[in-house]
Amino acid sequence: MKALRYLRDAAVFAACYVALDWVSYVQPLGSFNITPWNPQPALAIIWMLLGGLRYVPIVLATIFLADIVVRDAPGGYLVTAATALTLACGYALIAQVLRVLLRPAFAVQSIQRLTQFVIVVIFGTAIVGAAFVAVLWASNFVTEGAVLDAWLRFWIGDSVGVLVTAPLLLAAANSESRHNVMRVVRRSETWLQAATLAMALWIVFTGLGVDPATHFYLLFPPLIWIAVRGGTSGALIAVAIIQLGIVIAIHGDNSAALPLLELQAFVASLALTALYLGMMVDERQTAAANLRETLRLAAAGEMAGALAHELNQPLTALANYGRSAQLILSAGGKTLDQLPSVIEQMLAEGLRAGEVVRRLRDFFRTGTTRLEFVQVEQILSAARNIAQHISGQDNVAITTTVEGDLPPLYVDRMQIELTLRNLVANAFEAVADRRDGSARISITAERHDPQSIRITVADNGPGIPPAIRDTLFEPFASGTARGMGLGLAVSRAIAEAHGGSLTARASEHGEFEMVLPCT
Repeated sequence: MKALRYLRDAAVFAACYVALDWVSYVQPLGSFNITPWNPQPALAIIWMLLGGLRYVPIVLATIFLADIVVRDAPGGYLVTAATALTLACGYALIAQVLRVLLRPAFAVQSIQRLTQFVIVVIFGTAIVGAAFVAVLWASNFVTEGAVLDAWLRFWIGDSVGVLVTAPLLLAAANSESRHNVMRVVRRSETWLQAATLAMALWIVFTGLGVDPATHFYLLFPPLIWIAVRGGTSGALIAVAIIQLGIVIAIHGDNSAALPLLELQAFVASLALTALYLGMMVDERQTAAANLRETLRLAAAGEMAGALAHELNQPLTALANYGRSAQLILSAGGKTLDQLPSVIEQMLAEGLRAGEVVRRLRDFFRTGTTRLEFVQVEQILSAARNIAQHISGQDNVAITTTVEGDLPPLYVDRMQIELTLRNLVANAFEAVADRRDGSARISITAERHDPQSIRITVADNGPGIPPAIRDTLFEPFASGTARGMGLGLAVSRAIAEAHGGSLTARASEHGEFEMVLPCT
């Protein structure tokens, strides 16, 4: 079975290699395979990269066969065998180096791996080209004066062909990359982008009726559009369209007039630009997703403190009601009539504690919020309790003020209390050096505009240094030695998720303003 699979793969490879050799055999230097565009080496390199050195004999035989079928072995069978052996060994060496660098996924999925791939291909094809031309020179098929030109054309043809074609083949061989490409292909925007790029290709090669190399820059706008919107998958689609356009152009009526060497250099520049840009977009999106996940987990960690505070009251109440039930049972008599009421209270407190746990679990899983109407007085009362719990001492004066008759807030109460916990904790750190009893923290609620309420947490500490004010809400930007730098970032994210804002005022002392929506 393995032998049959090996022969089947070999037959498919040989047919594809010979077809690519025939398609790309245009504007050769002499009768040999020295052309400005050689995509078939990419097929050989990727096949040996994925399958290993056991495919080297098939690659050698296929290169020998292609030279006979496409060019009728211009140097004779001995020279054809020598050049085939040189190319097969050279491509196998490139494949093995890439196999080491790109493992375990054997995919170009990051800027670092793309750079490694480009360097290996450029230097590898330069060495292979030098060895190929050396064989022809030793066989007297290339004069000494033409060696440099022959090597340069062969090198550019091979390097451009591999740089442009190999990423497409790697993507086709990788199931995850195929899935991502198909996901992008199914978008209607991608079809519009592809049509725009095809139109640009037609304008460059046919519409303007002049040297296409002078107007290749027209391909950059649609190429950048596809890469920015589709990432690496979009870049691969764009490169495939451009490569197809080049194939059609070089086999058209005016192919003899096309400066293929210059065009292929442009194609390589376009392909690498698209791939680097697409991978930058993908890496940026991945970093943003990881940061959002980090912030969500940090918020959940912060909420664990709020959970302890939230559960403390119902659990304490449950314990008190349990003792009351014990006293009622021990007393007996008419006092037993009070037992159903106590049990009802116990059930209510148990449900309250369970609701707190469920909301924290939902936040862990999906980051969802539960909006409800909450009186401003309740929020400030909770903030004062939090401040007294954090303080643990009486030398910090804590005041809460509600100005006017304010409507209720429409917020997730637990998340807003978490935000206030962070702001109050920062305020306590700011006044920690005031040990003379003059430390003050004030929490004020007032109308901001008809649709929102402003809650201000202020202290009489030294204030926020201007040097760090601009980066205060950035993740991991901590002003304390023990802080992770996530509290304020999480707090701002929560405020903005509610349609509000959280800012630090430029004042003599510390002052944070949180604006939240109301009814």
